[in-house]
Amino acid sequence: MRKSMYLVYTADDDLNRFQDEVESKGKESIVYKADETEIEEIHKYVRERYRDIECIVYLDIPEEKLLRLAVEVSDIEPDIYQLAVLEKIRKEKSLKSNLDDVVRKDDWVEIQLLKKLEEHFSQEESRELKESISSTQGNISIFMHDDPDLDAIASAMALEEICEKENVGVETYFAGSFGHPETEIFMKNTDFLINKIDEESIEDVLEGTKKVAFVDFAKSSMSDIIPDSIDPDLVIDHHKTNKKIRAKEYTEIRTDVGATSTLMTQHLKNLDVPVSPVLASALLLGIKVDTHNYTKNISSEDYQAISYLNSRADKDILDVLENTPIYSETVSAMGRAISNREFKDSVMTTFCGKISHRDDIAQIANFLLRERDILTVLVCGVKDKKIHMSARSKDLQLNIGKVMEEAYSEIGGGGGHPHAGGGEVEMAQFTDVEEAVDNIKKRFQNEVFDR
Repeated sequence: MRKSMYLVYTADDDLNRFQDEVESKGKESIVYKADETEIEEIHKYVRERYRDIECIVYLDIPEEKLLRLAVEVSDIEPDIYQLAVLEKIRKEKSLKSNLDDVVRKDDWVEIQLLKKLEEHFSQEESRELKESISSTQGNISIFMHDDPDLDAIASAMALEEICEKENVGVETYFAGSFGHPETEIFMKNTDFLINKIDEESIEDVLEGTKKVAFVDFAKSSMSDIIPDSIDPDLVIDHHKTNKKIRAKEYTEIRTDVGATSTLMTQHLKNLDVPVSPVLASALLLGIKVDTHNYTKNISSEDYQAISYLNSRADKDILDVLENTPIYSETVSAMGRAISNREFKDSVMTTFCGKISHRDDIAQIANFLLRERDILTVLVCGVKDKKIHMSARSKDLQLNIGKVMEEAYSEIGGGGGHPHAGGGEVEMAQFTDVEEAVDNIKKRFQNEVFDR
């Protein structure tokens, strides 16, 4: 998992925009002015926070001073990426032997600086993923959550391609069902093979694999059949979680992108893995699904992935999935949700009863958020002895992902992004469904209005 801090030591640059961009990606930035801060203070800070610092950028620092800083930082923590951006470079050979990279300032602006850093760390992560895969003495088993959407499926397809390029055996597994109409249509029109497993067969799968990878989810609790004792070797996900997740070998949980498909597209590009039209279509649709038609939680990295995939995708597949049908059960659940609407100011909560597919409540929440004067919606439904929840908000002052995380951390789990979130709680802890739904609604409203 990436560290969380960018440290900048600068002569005179105003880096407000750079800091805003870093913060938008869920990271921290610290800027020290060279005329106000001695070298010893930087060294002291690095010694105290080296576990958090991902990189140090030196902007227009004199070369002699720069070398002293770089050598000392390398002694403290050699894994910190050190980049120098200079107007003029005289001792290039000496600088490059002590820093990871040295570039001329030229017409650099803050956003280009961030882009270079992100490209570097993206390449580093892809190399780490490749090493974890290529070192496998046996096969890798990829697991998806029990209700995989196209983002999960496309990401598993991409990981399989990387494994195959490294000559490592790989199989993809899931339990549950395809709860999304577009997923069923995609699977019927492609040759991608996913193995459906149950409680009886999972032990055989686990015994016969060398490494386990979780894709588009990070915790075994997201599957009803994966034992809680299983610690994955690899985790690649974009969902926020209220627990610290650390896989044995490779952990990538990037909540600053809209889809896991975006992360996998970056890996395919970085590792020069060919992307077939079918895979490109799957990844493109995966991003589309998880960003709600490219309108929510979408980042610059998602747009870059979309641009890369669009020219490679199979237009026939995209056309078929452009207007997918809605299950009749979903229509019935939507009717119950409309009938059960409750309001408090601009917040709507509703219960849609028993659902056949987990994605039903997400579709219903998206639809109900369109109601006039409504800014925030919570929809809940019952499936597999659990209350499943989906929340949506267009209130710019509210982070609905944090609301879901705080509201249900004591009785279940929740999380998400600023405008979309979800969660679930076990029915067993309540007397009946009515008590469970009342408790869930009250927790949601309390958290929304207490912020």
